[in-house]
Amino acid sequence: MNILVVGKNDTLNRLITKALDTYEHKVLIDKYNDNTKVLIDKRIFDVIIINTSYKQSKMLINRTKKKSPDTKILGICNSGTWVEKVRFLNNGGDDVLSYPFPMQELIARVDSLTRRGTNYTKDTIYIGRYSIDPNMKSVCKDNKDMKIRKKEYALLEYLAMNKNRTVSRCELLDHVWDYRKYVGSNTVDVHVKRLRDRLHDKDIIKTIHGVGYRVIDPKDTKAS
Repeated sequence: MNILVVGKNDTLNRLITKALDTYEHKVLIDKYNDNTKVLIDKRIFDVIIINTSYKQSKMLINRTKKKSPDTKILGICNSGTWVEKVRFLNNGGDDVLSYPFPMQELIARVDSLTRRGTNYTKDTIYIGRYSIDPNMKSVCKDNKDMKIRKKEYALLEYLAMNKNRTVSRCELLDHVWDYRKYVGSNTVDVHVKRLRDRLHDKDIIKTIHGVGYRVIDPKDTKAS
């Protein structure tokens, strides 16, 4: 996978590069110069990582979406403000990760972004007896439609998209809830409980204590 990192923070750039190199991704560092536009126009990158504090991030996002629409854009926010995250996402960024973060989460986010290119909003997802249709925003159990609320569906869809991987509470808040609205500290846990009750299945969503949640596909014998 080819990844472009746009940022001036040498320490952060080294950490990101080291983590991605471990998984045999090809990384190129660019420090906000005229070469950035040229690199984007080459359409050779699967993911572009941009610091959300960069003043021209919106321009780079727009250029990337125009020149290379299949390229995913991950923002790195080291200011700790939700306002900056919201702005980056509203400008067209695909995901935002707050620094500091465990490098395993960086890898998981990058992998998740690239998976979106093939099945994020197209293919029906099958988890045991359940089928989840991202296009119709519907859930079926044993081929029978289930009544499920909008936020509960969004939670289930995201977990299902990342099946067999532990998803942290912070990541769920990033993707399922709106940054612009206040959410309580136990919002994720409350909705997971409601979702389990709605599905009449307490085993489909596993609690990974101290981390988050994981949906395990029983058909995948390699799931752990």
